[in-house]
Amino acid sequence: MNKHIFKVLFLLIFIIIFIYFCTGLLKYKEEVQSLKEYSIKEAANFVILTGGSNRIKEGLKLIKGFSKLELMNIDILISGTGKGFTKSNISELLLKNDLLNMFIECCLELDSKSKNTRSNALETLKWVNKNSIKQLILITSNYHMPRAFLEFKNKMPNLKIIKYPITPEKHNINNWIYSYETFSLIFLEYCKFLIAHSRINISKILFFN
Repeated sequence: MNKHIFKVLFLLIFIIIFIYFCTGLLKYKEEVQSLKEYSIKEAANFVILTGGSNRIKEGLKLIKGFSKLELMNIDILISGTGKGFTKSNISELLLKNDLLNMFIECCLELDSKSKNTRSNALETLKWVNKNSIKQLILITSNYHMPRAFLEFKNKMPNLKIIKYPITPEKHNINNWIYSYETFSLIFLEYCKFLIAHSRINISKILFFN
């Protein structure tokens, strides 16, 4: 009898966890879908996270609309480039433009140390402190934005962070359920989000932070 009760309780707990997980996954997908590109009306500092398709190219399109004076008053960090990526690669993405190339040399920094989203936030914090930045625009893929924003706000709670999601070329989030690749992408990213969320909350409890 006790074994039977134990099995029933175990099954109920499993069902509750499964429902909770699936509900959270749907909410995560809806949050990603609801993200819209921020309309940049004036120059601002921004951070581009590498790792997804088209992030750097789409992110750097923003600076093409700035005037010379505006360009000289902003800073940009591209985080997670890896050691083989240089400013020459950036110049190639923007094609030949003397003004933009000058901006790249003076006001754009590359972070080659970051290996994941958590270290993106850590290295960005150093950059923020060094440049006395009070707000920034965070640029990354839409499916990655919730976790990136979570990590960034954890390290920089008082900084104003504006989301600028990039829509991936190969993934239509609206039809995620019909695409194995897109479903896998959202599923995996949601799992990573849960792990990051748990780690941050446990850390706050343990260290009273």
